[in-house]
Amino acid sequence: MPDKKGVSLRERLTGLLQRARGERRRELEGDLNCPPLPAALSFLWEIYLRLRSRKSTDGMGNAQPIEWSDFDAFNRLSGLRLQPWEIELLETLDNIYLRARAAALVD
Repeated sequence: MPDKKGVSLRERLTGLLQRARGERRRELEGDLNCPPLPAALSFLWEIYLRLRSRKSTDGMGNAQPIEWSDFDAFNRLSGLRLQPWEIELLETLDNIYLRARAAALVD
């Protein structure tokens, strides 16, 4: 997904990789060593970003999971109707995000 200037994450990472050294270079190579998001699923990624950006943290700065009430509100207010498999995929994405964020806090 391009940013406001039209630059994709892959393009940003590639640019950073050209200047990186050592451990940072290995991290960037790992981030780039994955298949791109299928275009057919980009709408779900957009929905996930919308939902995630509206979630607050607890008093200690910990991210809170996207809850059933968030999906319900999204369906009602957006006029879209998420299918059960779409909700399941969004939950999986959120679980991955929460685990990665928690692991980053431990390191």
